[in-house]
Amino acid sequence: RLLATFADQAPAVPVQPIDPLTEREEQVLALVARGRTNAEIAAELFIGLSTVKSHIASLMAKLGVRNRVEIAMWAYQSKRV
Repeated sequence: RLLATFADQAPAVPVQPIDPLTEREEQVLALVARGRTNAEIAAELFIGLSTVKSHIASLMAKLGVRNRVEIAMWAYQSKRV
């Protein structure tokens, strides 16, 4: 709820990544924004923990963010979640 409230009040349009997100990155993005842990994401998507970490690192690089919270904020600001 906090992220949704913040996203609704944010005046700036979130920067879109230069490289588009892959389908799997979009799935990981949605799960991170919903507060899932790496282990929960791995189990839900039937992928390894190291693969989840790779997707999260890729998301951070593409979105220009530093952590999971900023990934979640971007997801809400861009109306992806």
